[in-house]
Parts: sequence; C-alpha cells; structure tokens
Amino acid sequence: MQRSWVMALIVGSGLLAQTPPPEPPPAPAPVAPEAKPQALKPEPAVKPEAQAPAAEAQAPAPEVKTAAPEAKPFDQWRPTQRKYAYDLDRAALAAHELGYYRSHPRAVEVRDALEALVGTKEALPDKAKEGLAPVEAYLAAFYANQGPYGADGKKVLMEGNWKGLRSLALAATKAGTRTGDAATKGLEGRLARVRGLLFDPKVDAAAPTWAEPEAAKGKKARKAKAPKAPEGFHEQKAVLAFWVTQAMHYVEDTPQEVVVKGEKKMRLLPDPGPTKALGGLVTWLDRDDLEVLRDPGMGWLDLRRLVPSAGADQGRLGFGLLDHAADIAAAKAPEGAPAALPLLPGMQPVMGESKFSKGDEKRAILADVKLLPPAATLPEQMAAFGKLGRSRGFEVK
Repeated sequence: MQRSWVMALIVGSGLLAQTPPPEPPPAPAPVAPEAKPQALKPEPAVKPEAQAPAAEAQAPAPEVKTAAPEAKPFDQWRPTQRKYAYDLDRAALAAHELGYYRSHPRAVEVRDALEALVGTKEALPDKAKEGLAPVEAYLAAFYANQGPYGADGKKVLMEGNWKGLRSLALAATKAGTRTGDAATKGLEGRLARVRGLLFDPKVDAAAPTWAEPEAAKGKKARKAKAPKAPEGFHEQKAVLAFWVTQAMHYVEDTPQEVVVKGEKKMRLLPDPGPTKALGGLVTWLDRDDLEVLRDPGMGWLDLRRLVPSAGADQGRLGFGLLDHAADIAAAKAPEGAPAALPLLPGMQPVMGESKFSKGDEKRAILADVKLLPPAATLPEQMAAFGKLGRSRGFEVK
C-alpha cells in the first residue's frame, strides 16, 4: 500500500510539470507620440501688481541732478581771469557814471559839488557840521536814484534853504584851503548854479527829454531848438569805451574750428561770445552823443541793473554789463524798477614792471588784482565808484 502512495505522488508530479503556466494579461498597445493628445497648460493669470517689479527692473534709473560745483573764490582765479574781471568792473563803473547824464544835464555837476562839500566834514567847525545832515541825506537819495529824480519821476528836494547851504559852502572852502583840498575851490559859485535844482520845485520839475523836437508847423513857426548833449558826456563815453576795449584783451581762448588752406583745423582763439558782446558795446558807443542819449539801451547803464546777484560777491559786478551788452546794443530798454543797490566789494590793482621796458624807462603794467571788502556805507561806496568811473588810470593804494 505504501508502494501505491508513492506511485500516485510520482504520477501527479509528472502531470503538473506538463501543464503550461498561465499567460499574463496582454500589455496595452503603445500609442505613437504624434497621436497622443497634447496637453495644454493654462497660463496663470498675471496680476498687475506682479508686473510692477519687472517693469521697474527694465526702466532706466532716474537721472540724479547734481548741484553745480561751487564757484571758485576770487583768489583762486587765474591772473588773467582776475584782470578780465577788473576791466569789466571798471567798465561797469564807467557805464554807471555815463548813466547820470541821462537824468539831468547837470546831474554830475550837482553830485561833484556836494561830494566836495561833504568831503570836508572832518575839517569843518563843530557848528558847521550840524548843517551837513540835510546835505548827506540828499546825496544819499541822489546816489540811490542815479540823479535828482525819484522812482516816481518827481524831483527830490534838499531840506533847508540856500542861505544855510551857502554858509556851509563858505566854511568848506576855508577848510579846503587849510587842508589843500582843491575840490572845494569855487564851491559857493558851483552850488549857486544849481540852487534851483536843489530847492525850487518848479525848476526842472520833470526829467528832461532828449528826444528830437517835433518839426515846426506853418510858415511863421519857429524851429524848435534841439537839446545839446551835456558837457562831459562825450568824454565819459570815451572812458567807457576804453575799459570795454581793455577787457577784450583778456577774453579767454577757446578751441575753434578754422579753415587753413582749405583744411579744417582747430585753433585757440578768443571766445566769440564775449568778443561779440564787447565789440557791440564799442560800436554802440561810437555814435553821435545825442543818438546815444536817446537810445533806450541807456536805461541799462545803472549799477542797480548791472548787479548779477545780491551782493555781487567774488568780483562779478562787471559781468552784469557783459550779460546785458546784447540788450544795450539792440536798443532794448530794461523793464520794471531797479532794485536797491547793495554794498559791493572793490578791486585793487597790483602793478608790475613790464619785461618789454627799454633801458631805464620802466613801464608799469597790471600784474594782478586783489578783492577788497565793501565800503561801510552807500555814500562812501558811490563816492569811490564815481571817482573810478571817470578815470582811465589805475588807482593803486
């Protein structure tokens, strides 16, 4: 029986070996890539605020405006620049002096006489000094208005009377004789010629006009007299032209294109801008005296209009004349009332010896310029400026 069990086990094992194993389920057929539907990925909505950083990254950086470099102090300018500024300064003072003649033919005569009177203050007796107050007040107003007429066109009168001014003039003449002051010579007579302008409201109540008189009408009508140019006007024109011409010698050279034998080349030549402006002033002055007096450009010849900035520090006073040279030459009148004149720095020339002197003959030339502090008061400043404005010489201390 045991043998039968063993035989059954052997037969069963053979049958199991002959039965094939079950086949696995068929794999799905591969799909070609081109047949495969392409999945469209929806683009995420971009919010406006999300685009801002990218736009900022692409936008150019805002331009940063740097402040203009501070101008160099006067003592750091080159010597030629200081000489240029000095000549322009003297030209501006000469222009202001010329402007006095426009207000009244005797404006300069009045001012010079009163300056001579006030100049003897220290040498006057104490009693006479008390009478100087109205003279000083009138002279201050005269300086401020560049003549005897105020901003409203009305004549400014001196307080007091002729009797008091005459006694003061006599005392000043005596004091000038003691001190050797030639400016007080004949002071009483000089003031007598202008007493009406100082005290009488009816004498030249309005500023004179330099316009050509209208032509007479009718056969028997008399021809109106044309005004005469005031005495000294022609000479003062020449002083202004002198300093303008001197300034042209120091115009800075700049690179400019020139044609030499058909070829374009660069050369260092005087800056054409200032050269043209200064040349225009010389041409404007080189005319008949009355023609210049009638020109609207005469209105610019006033330091109150020529000051380029408040205080005009660092010696830039004369550059105001250069800035308005085109307006003057074009007969363009200034607009509006001028501002009050501030206290301005002065300039002191430093003279040197020319290297082109011959033998023992020494020729002095302008070597350098120093900037001086402003005067203490407006009358002191204007008295000094008036003296310089009438001169072609260097005032060396």
